[in-house]
Amino acid sequence: MTDLVPYRKPYLTSEQLCTKLAEQGLKFEDEQAKKFAANILSRCSYYRFKAYLSPFQDAETKMYNGDTFFSHGYELYQFDAELRSYLFNIIEKVEVGVRSSFDQWMTNQTNNPFWYLDSALFVNNGNQVKTVSRVRDMFIGSQELFAQHYQKKYYNEFCPFYRDLPPGWVAIELMTFGNLVNLMQSLSLESVRDLKLDRFAKKKLDVENFTSLCSWMVALQQVRNHCGHHTRLFSRNLPAPNGIKRIMSNGIPLVRTRPNPNKREEDQLNRLYTSVIALQRIYSGLKFEEKLGPALAHLFDKYPIANRFISAMGFPAEWKQEPLLFELN
Repeated sequence: MTDLVPYRKPYLTSEQLCTKLAEQGLKFEDEQAKKFAANILSRCSYYRFKAYLSPFQDAETKMYNGDTFFSHGYELYQFDAELRSYLFNIIEKVEVGVRSSFDQWMTNQTNNPFWYLDSALFVNNGNQVKTVSRVRDMFIGSQELFAQHYQKKYYNEFCPFYRDLPPGWVAIELMTFGNLVNLMQSLSLESVRDLKLDRFAKKKLDVENFTSLCSWMVALQQVRNHCGHHTRLFSRNLPAPNGIKRIMSNGIPLVRTRPNPNKREEDQLNRLYTSVIALQRIYSGLKFEEKLGPALAHLFDKYPIANRFISAMGFPAEWKQEPLLFELN
């Protein structure tokens, strides 16, 4: 027998939602603040916004803790929005840089502009075929002048099955971030070795090896997706970037966590902070001079409520002493 029950909760207007929140102990400074809250909930769905109220809520009773005001949740909401906007801008530069440098390396090492069509370079997990199929759909349907020019004038003689597809430096611009990551991960161990991709990771992006680079790209892909889809980022679980502790300052104790009550505490590596560290390393490897720390510190100063949850983001207490993120004297 199932424990499921029909969903029969009624629709509530934004004003009714404010009344419900007040009944759960959430406070409003005055009637004007309550009207402001109703306006916020009318243009931002309650389902989206409540993610910024839940940190102030008792998990069992659903009541809000102490002197919790709607404005606290709204401040956290604003912090997260600006955090996403800033990181998205940096990730965009990293994504473009990795695309370009990776294609240049692969083309040079293989001496084949159509390297991404060479199935011999990849493991047989289907990802390369899916990526190529997506590129074909995007390219054939593209209204871009470069695509139409190529289709009218050229074909590739490397792969008869995809003779209408362009060289890698065009194709890689048609891939999503996820396509790019999947393609990189699908390269065989022999290809990684023969094409000197560990050297690529270190020389071009200042990442220890290609395996770590792929791991970091997976983490950044998730951060990018949350930024692009405007979903909560500040306290997300994210993939732990492989080998990330090796590039962080040994003198800064990380946030400790115990995911399993039967195990010892361990460093928390699956929160935003380690992804920021990975992002900074690749960003610097691409010869961008900006340190991310000052802009992030400004956000914490601008929205003080976010400091309550800084450890939930994986930021250690002494994170401002991390030389990767700040120019320290």
